[in-house]
Amino acid sequence: MARGDDQIRRYFLFRAVTSFSMWIPFWTLWAYTNVENLFLLTVVDSAFWITMIAFQVPAGLIGDKYGRKPVLFIGEAVFAIGVLAFGFSTEFWMLVGANAIWAIGVCFIVSGDTPFVYDTLLEHGRAGEFIKISARVWTVQAVASAAACVVGGMLVQFTDPHRLDLTLKISALVGLVGCFTILLVREPKVDREHFVSYTKQLREGMRRVMSSRAILTLILFQIVIEIAVYVMAVFRSVYMDENLNLDYLQLGTFIGAFTIFGGFAAFQAGKIEGTLGEKRSLLFLLLSVVCSFVVVFVVTHPAVIFIQFLIYSVSALQAPIINGYINRRVDSPHRSTVVAIATLLFTVTLTVVEVGSGWVANEFGLTTSLLVLALAATPVGLFLLLLWNREVDLSRATGNVGI
Repeated sequence: MARGDDQIRRYFLFRAVTSFSMWIPFWTLWAYTNVENLFLLTVVDSAFWITMIAFQVPAGLIGDKYGRKPVLFIGEAVFAIGVLAFGFSTEFWMLVGANAIWAIGVCFIVSGDTPFVYDTLLEHGRAGEFIKISARVWTVQAVASAAACVVGGMLVQFTDPHRLDLTLKISALVGLVGCFTILLVREPKVDREHFVSYTKQLREGMRRVMSSRAILTLILFQIVIEIAVYVMAVFRSVYMDENLNLDYLQLGTFIGAFTIFGGFAAFQAGKIEGTLGEKRSLLFLLLSVVCSFVVVFVVTHPAVIFIQFLIYSVSALQAPIINGYINRRVDSPHRSTVVAIATLLFTVTLTVVEVGSGWVANEFGLTTSLLVLALAATPVGLFLLLLWNREVDLSRATGNVGI
C-alpha cells in the first residue's frame, strides 16, 4: 500500500456518502414546477451563483488559513441544509433563499475538495498522481450519484409523481449524516506559515493568477467548458421531460447511466491525458462540447439522448485534467485562494450567460439556446487553446512547468 492510501480511501468514503444525491435529475423540474418559466428557472439558479460571488473568495481564504478538513465539514453541512430548504420551497423567493444557502455550502466544499487531495498527495511525495487520484474521487462520486438517481426515480415513480421534493429532502438528511465522515481523515501536513493576513493572502493569490499566463489561460478555458456543461445540466431534465416524454424512473435511470459513464471516463482520465498530452487533451474537451450542443439542435429523433454520454464524459474529464495542470503551478499556501479566485471568475461569467440562455430559451426555444451557446464558446475556446499551446511550448523549451 502506497503512502497516504489510507487517507485517500477514507476520503473516498466521505465523497461516496455525501454524493448520494437523488435530487440531480429532479431539482430543475421541482423548481420549474413552482415557477413555470425557463427564464425564471435560470433567475432562481442565478441566486446560487450570485451568492458564490460574495462567499467563494472568503471561503478560499479560510481554507488556506485553517485547513481543508474544517471547510469540507462546514461546506457539506451547509450544503445539506440548503438542499433541505430547497425541498421545502414552493415559491420563487423561497427557492431563491434556499439556493443562496446551498451556494454557501458549495463555496466551502470547492475551497477544500481539490486542495485536500493535492495536499495529501504532496505530503507523501505523490503530487504527480493527482490527475489519476482526482479522477478516482470523481468516479466514486459518480457511482454514488448514479445509484441515487435510480433510487430517486423509483421513489417518485412508485410513490407520488408530484412529490419531487422527496428526492431533495431525503438526500439532504443523508448529506447531514455524511458530513461527519470527514472526521475520519487527517488534515494534510503542508506549510501554511506564509499566511500573514486575509488581505495579503488575497493580494498574493490575485498576483499569482494575473502574472501567470498559463494559470490565467487554464482558468479561462475551464470557465468556457464548465459553463457549457452546466447550462446543459440545468436544462437537461426539462429537455428530456418535454421532448422525449420519459417517466420519472426512466429519467432517473438515464441520468444515472450518464453519470456512470462519466465515472468510467473519469477513472481513465490519467490514461487519456497521458495519451493525448497537454495540447490535445484540452482540444478534445472543447470539440466534444461543441459537437454535443450542435447535435442536440440538429437531431430531433429521441436517440439524441445518447449524446449526453459525451457531455458527461467532458464533465468528468475536465476537472481532474485542468485542475491538475493548475495545481502543479500553484504552491500549497495559496492553493485554496487560487481555486476560489478561479471559481469567482467562473461564477460571474456563468451568472450572465445562464440568465441570457434562459431568456433565449424562453423566446426562441431550448435547442436554439444551446446552439447559440455553442457558437459563442467555439471562437473563445479556440483562442484560449492557441494561447495555451504557446505556454506549453515555452514550458518545454525552458524545462519549467511552473510558468
